[in-house]
Amino acid sequence: MDFINRKHELAHLEQEYRKKGAHFVVVYGRRRLGKTRLIEEFLKDKKNAVYHLASQEVEEQQIEEFKQSLSKVFNDEFLSRNKFTDWGSLFSYLKNVFPRDKRFILVLDEFTYLTKTNKAFPSLVQKFWDEFLSKTNVFFIVSGSLVGLMLKDVLNYDAPLYGRRTSQVLLEPLNFEESCKFLDCAFEEKVKLYSVVGGVPKYLELAQEKTVADFVRHAIEKESFFYREGSFLFSQEFKKPNVYASITRAISFGNSKLNEIANFAGLDGKEASSYIDVLAQLRFLQKKIPVTETKKYRGAVYSLNDNFLKFWFRFLSPSQSEIELRKTNEVFDRIEPGLNSLVGLGFEAVCREFIAKTDGRFTEVGSWWGHYRDDEGRKEVEIDVVALNERSKQILFGECKWQDEVDAGKLLPGLKTKASRVDWLNDSRKESFVLFGKSFKKKTDGCLCVDLKNLEKTFRS
Repeated sequence: MDFINRKHELAHLEQEYRKKGAHFVVVYGRRRLGKTRLIEEFLKDKKNAVYHLASQEVEEQQIEEFKQSLSKVFNDEFLSRNKFTDWGSLFSYLKNVFPRDKRFILVLDEFTYLTKTNKAFPSLVQKFWDEFLSKTNVFFIVSGSLVGLMLKDVLNYDAPLYGRRTSQVLLEPLNFEESCKFLDCAFEEKVKLYSVVGGVPKYLELAQEKTVADFVRHAIEKESFFYREGSFLFSQEFKKPNVYASITRAISFGNSKLNEIANFAGLDGKEASSYIDVLAQLRFLQKKIPVTETKKYRGAVYSLNDNFLKFWFRFLSPSQSEIELRKTNEVFDRIEPGLNSLVGLGFEAVCREFIAKTDGRFTEVGSWWGHYRDDEGRKEVEIDVVALNERSKQILFGECKWQDEVDAGKLLPGLKTKASRVDWLNDSRKESFVLFGKSFKKKTDGCLCVDLKNLEKTFRS
């Protein structure tokens, strides 16, 4: 496929490359996000570069393959023929042939495979950098998919390579607008597919010409790429994949508070909190607070960063026994009615992205939740879209309905009532309102009404 988006990341690499002196750039992020593709695009018009993709082979084979990559670029017959049995001796030889003044790119992709084979490898690279590479004009890129190991061996304070990097690029899932460029289908299907597949380039590439129903039917086949993807991701990243999977499954079923997650996963609160912290650090989930609150807010909730993981843990994982027996029709019939709730959540994210993209009045866009008491007791309140600007004292309240023929006149009073519960600059704020729906039967004064046609026009432009 053509290279799609990652403009900011690519621009950053180009900007760093144009600077003089040794640079050490770390590119990381979970699997399937396109790290290798980004590096390939960056290298496309560059000369004097060695790219080495590590594998999970034994160390001697790793050294041999890396050595051969170098020998071709350096045109070094001795390097090609001579056998090196350890990284230290290879690095020592490279000091004699590696260019010192000329700009040269050295890439170690899937760096974590090398550290899994030899735990001392980061220390050996640190020594090579400190004693030699840092005094050259090298542009050194280290990339890895096992985020936990990248943090431990490269980015953490006590890691051997800590303090050597000059910059880092963290790849995250694409947003809706970027994801649409992969999808060749009607706009409504794009919203549905994004809500289920998420913004991971590899997943979007495999789902690009499908409807959401086609995607689900494909995903529940025993031979499908997607069928075991959740298990694969967690088994690669974690030493206790079952515990982390239980927590992720809990969140995928709507358990967003710490005590709810702990109860679902069968853990005590402190234990669950430690696992959740790791998942958050690795960007599998995020801690969320109402957009009007500060970091000290105690009512934080947790949500998954990846729409596909929501789908996998909620629908594919519980259906594995039936999928193994190829009862795909029964599985599809059970999954299909539940997809609407996932699409509703995805639609809310699309609507928040629309506000962030189109309305320059606001500095923050998110959601809000809280509670109040009346004669009937404690009541929970949620608002799908809240955008604000503290300086100008403007605040926007929005509600999202994944429905056709929405009656805005009936919906707006309820939104205004919920807005009155939001404690934010109550005496001086300037309020505005927006309603989102697939289509509207009736619109009304006093709010902006945005349907799928409006959204399509905006994201296409």
